[in-house]
Parts: sequence; structure tokens; C-alpha cells
Amino acid sequence: MKKERVCFLLVVILLSCFGGAIVKLNFDKAFYAPGSKMILFIEGLDNPVEYELKISRGVTPILCKSGSTTGTIKLDVPQETGGYGIDIRLADESISRGFSVLNNWTDSPRYGFLTDFFPERYDIEKTMNYLVQFHINGLQYYDWMYDYGKLVYDEDDEYKDAWQRVRKISNTTLKDLIKEGHKRNIASMAYVALYACNSELGKQHPEWLLYKKDGGSWTPVDFYKKILITNTLEDSSWTRFLIGECKKTIEFGFDGIHLDQYGYPKDLTSYILKDGKYIPYRTSQGFLEFINLLKEETNRPVIFNYVNNWPNKIQDKAEADAVYIEPWESCNTYEDLYKMITDAKERSGGKPVILAAYLEGIKKHSIFLADSVIAVSGGRRLEIGEIMRILSGPYFPGADVIDMKVLDALKAYYDFQVRYEDFLNGTFDELSDVHFEESYSTSPKKGKIWVTVKNSEQGLMINFVNLMNARSSLWRHKQRAPEEYSNLTINLPKSLIPENSQFYFISPDGYIAPQEIKGEIIGDKIKLPLLHLKYWSAILVIPAT
Repeated sequence: MKKERVCFLLVVILLSCFGGAIVKLNFDKAFYAPGSKMILFIEGLDNPVEYELKISRGVTPILCKSGSTTGTIKLDVPQETGGYGIDIRLADESISRGFSVLNNWTDSPRYGFLTDFFPERYDIEKTMNYLVQFHINGLQYYDWMYDYGKLVYDEDDEYKDAWQRVRKISNTTLKDLIKEGHKRNIASMAYVALYACNSELGKQHPEWLLYKKDGGSWTPVDFYKKILITNTLEDSSWTRFLIGECKKTIEFGFDGIHLDQYGYPKDLTSYILKDGKYIPYRTSQGFLEFINLLKEETNRPVIFNYVNNWPNKIQDKAEADAVYIEPWESCNTYEDLYKMITDAKERSGGKPVILAAYLEGIKKHSIFLADSVIAVSGGRRLEIGEIMRILSGPYFPGADVIDMKVLDALKAYYDFQVRYEDFLNGTFDELSDVHFEESYSTSPKKGKIWVTVKNSEQGLMINFVNLMNARSSLWRHKQRAPEEYSNLTINLPKSLIPENSQFYFISPDGYIAPQEIKGEIIGDKIKLPLLHLKYWSAILVIPAT
């Protein structure tokens, strides 16, 4: 892309061109490869308009383009990977969004879910276009498989789901979803329970199973008396069988495998049958060996579910592409979320962390607060999937319907996170000797504004998460609307701030485009204004070049 160093992006569109319609800016891909082509769609125009537009990295403009459009703008994508911003002003309004430039989706996964694979599904393209606007670049296909063990159904096109044998599934629909996802740089991950075996099949292979002592007899370990639990060590014949089934899944068209487990049996609480003897079994070791063998033999993306963050001790050895955690009783408070994410990133050597942290759709304020805490901590939350649904529990087809206004506000959070991803991926700096107008804390606690500093190559990001009005420190609790603040000030040690830095205010709550602010030196402190705070706001500190 030609690096045309130009000023601010404007799209000047007369109100008469809108016809009163709501104007939106939509992307054509979930992420973009370096140097590829981007097509922007301006929705809601009635007539051709003149425009000017800007792409920026952090706060630095790197491309402006002007011309006339009837609703489509084609651009060259930057060559350098990372997060980018795009800003458009429409008459007296402006639209600010973000996008990612990645070599591969697993470099920065934004994970979503699908549950509906019925025959002749009519909204496949619409669904994928919807997911693109949230930058969802990987999808978990929940309960798509024919059975626990035999994954791909190859006898006909249609079958019913493995768990209830009620929900209709079509191979044609699955393949169409995968194909349409690929057109938009969205990967499709096949859900597979790595140690779950159909009872009938398991009884034919007693050597596959895990056992427990029940009174005076040995009985197989089961899940809801419907599924038998298996030995997943590398030398297990079940492991060879299921990896063969996973390879068929890849041949079917899926891009990778999402491995699930049920949080038990814990290490040395079950047994395997070997040479006629029952031997104590380490479940965590079985998980580790299966994950790594699957990755080696398929060379495809693999994600594994650490149910209740167990067994987190294998995170430093597992070859999965991200750390995916389904938090339960081990993670109840906002501080627990923070510690779980930072520990997982450290333990795994900096891999992306995805939390399947379930919240009901009616808990709007809880959703925005949890998303803010998770993002600042360095994680992402699985919540977006089927149109107007938000993930609310472990059975994904039961996802809650949610209001489009809430989804539009959430979309801004996704834009914000991809736009400022390089800052959010920074490391935490210790924060001390700070004067702030409101009560604050350096860990997320109710009744406080959580203040943190993240340090990256791009500069510093001072984050503020507003927990002042929270009813509870428990993130699953239904929280009140936050008390909004305007024109707060914070005094930071001058030693924290690089000399001659510039300062910018940003927030996913209506201020995605950076607004320059002025710092005031007072002795050994720098006084900075925080223009607005609803759920989450930040100040960028950009060192002089």
C-alpha cells in the first residue's frame, strides 16, 4: 500500500443523500491479510457521494483516500500486522471503527459460535456478514457431529444431533457455512468431546474406557449415563480411533478441532484396564498427550477447553493455539477474572486467552463490565454467534436473544479492542503514587474505578474500568447501570511518562477515535483529564518520535 501521509479522514455526505436512513460502515472480512484488498460498504446511501477517508495505526494516519461512491469503497490493506482504525464523518455525525491485519486468525482469535445446521438454512450469508462486523474470525460449531466417536455422517445428507437426537443437521448446510466463512476469513472449528464415547461403542471396546470402583465391582465412568469416558493417552486405542475421526472432520472441510471435556474425573480418581489390571489414571496427562498428538498429526488449529481452569498445569506444555477457559466456581469475582487471564498468559508463554464466561442477556451492565475487565486483563470473551443471540450458558443452542441496541454497543467494544489491540497486548506496569479524584484500585473491585497502565511498543495505555456502582464483586451478578463521570483528572508520577509525550482520550463508549488532550506538569506529577467514563475509558500516552 502507498503510504500517503495525509491528514484526518472525512467522509462528507450531504444529509439529502441519506434519505433519513441510518448510515453504517461495514467490512467485507473478519480480518485482513497484509497487503490484501478491503471492500467497505456504506449502508444507507440513496445517491452517490463525495468522500475522504483515513486509516490510522494507533493515532498516526497512514492512508487517506478521496473520491465518489454509491456505497462501496475499495482499499489496499497495510503491509504491517496489527490493529488499525478507520474514521468517517457523515454530515454532522462520524463513524469510527477498527480492523485487524493478521497473518493467521490464530494470531489474534476473536471466537464465536454456531448452533443451527438444519437443512436448507436460508440466512447463511447474512449470518457470516453479521459476524464479520464483530471481527469474529473463528467459530465453534457446537454439537454438529453425528455421534460421540463417529463424527462425520457419511451415509446421507441429514441426521439428528448426537446429544438429544432431536435437532436436524445437514452436511450441505455445514459445508455452506464453512465455505461462506472462508470467503470472509472466518475459520470453522469442529466441536469434539475428546474423551466421550457412545455407550454402545464403548461397551464393545472395554479397553478404551475409564473405570471407578463402585462397591465391590468396577464400572465405567460416564456422563449423565449417556456417554462413556475414555483413556486419551497417546498409546490408547481410543486415541488412535478418535484422531482418525478428527482427520475425517478436516477432510470434510473444517479448519481445526475444538476439544471439550467435562471437568472430571480428576487425576488418580479413575482407572484404566491394562493387561487385566486396573491402573490409576492421570486425566491431565491423557489430555496433554491427546492435544499434542492431534496437533502433530493434523497440523491444524486446536483449541482445548480448560473446564473451571482445569488442568491449568498443562498450559505450558499443551500445543493448543489458544488457552480457552470455561470458568465456574474457581472464578467468581472480577479479580478472579483478572488473575485467571494473566496467569494463563504467563503460564502459556503469551498465547491468546479466551473465556467462555456465561452471562444472561438481560444482564446488560454485567456484560459490559465483564467484557471490559476481561479485555483490559488481556483476554477475550466468547459471546457472539447466531444473529441476535448472546451466549448465556454451557448449552449453546439455549443462547439468549438480545436487543440489537445492546449488540450495536457491543460491536463498538469489538471495534475498540481490535483498533487498540497493540496497546492491550502490552504488559502491566506497576502503578503507585497516583492522585485520582474518585476512589480507585489497582485490581478490579466493587466501589472502585480500576486503574491500570499497559506498556507496549506503541506507547502506554492507561485504562479505567468503572466498578463504582457495582452491586457486587461477583461478575455473574446483575449489576446496576454505572454512574457516568465527566472531566475527571488523574495525577501520575512524571517518571512514568516518557518526555514530550502526546496524550489522547479514547473509549468504546462513544469515543473510539482518539481525541488529543493536554497534560499539565505540576512538580513531579503530570495532570491528565479523563473526559468521560461510563464502563471503560483509556488515555493513550504516545512517546515523541
